[in-house]
Amino acid sequence: MDNQVKIIIDKLGKADVNEIKKYVANMNKLIGNSLSLTILDPRYRGDYNLLIHEYDQLSRELPGVKIESFYVSQYLHSDVRDNVNKFTNNYIGDQKMIVEKMADGQRLFKQNGDIRIAIITNRAGRVTAVDFAKPGEKRPHQRVSVNSSGNIQLLRHFNTKTKLPLTDEYLDTELVPQLVVHFDERGRRSDYQLLRYDEPVVYDEVGLYQQWFDKVINSEDYVINLNRHYDVLFESSHDVKKVFLM
Repeated sequence: MDNQVKIIIDKLGKADVNEIKKYVANMNKLIGNSLSLTILDPRYRGDYNLLIHEYDQLSRELPGVKIESFYVSQYLHSDVRDNVNKFTNNYIGDQKMIVEKMADGQRLFKQNGDIRIAIITNRAGRVTAVDFAKPGEKRPHQRVSVNSSGNIQLLRHFNTKTKLPLTDEYLDTELVPQLVVHFDERGRRSDYQLLRYDEPVVYDEVGLYQQWFDKVINSEDYVINLNRHYDVLFESSHDVKKVFLM
């Protein structure tokens, strides 16, 4: 069985890829050529397709590399596209609304004079977000962030009185929540629950990523940590012994 080498990254630019190649070459000298390389990526992007493009490029640079992304791996459950349409249609249901198209290309769904749904687009006309408001309220009670595949990545719920966030739900392509984040009365993140693995609630990001690392890193793996945010996990609490903190 190949030796498993897991590299936790913080960036994936050209210089970072060259650095990864250097570490792989060094590991080959240390443990031999029978190694299997996995990149662990904890980064979030407003458009997951940017990360997927980086992974495609990395696969060409390092054939055979495996990539486990905290966000993209839990998002990609199917090849569905444009699920924002399904979500919006489900929200409307059998309600009657009038659609108005604004001069800037934005579309508003109105009911009895109230703006119930606002479709937000960028300069290229691509949908980037959709706001949803309850009848009689001007402020949205929820907003979805939409990527370049037309899929929802994040569903945010608001306190309509304070305009502060209440909850973030990170959805997969089938619109199933995989991660839930709650906010306190000041709009600060207060707790996290990784539904993907049915994990208990934790109260900081370090605890959240420890739950993930516990699933994707085994005690016999070699770990090269290029993301200094997580040094503390391997200095104190994680049971992996063969760790290189770079």
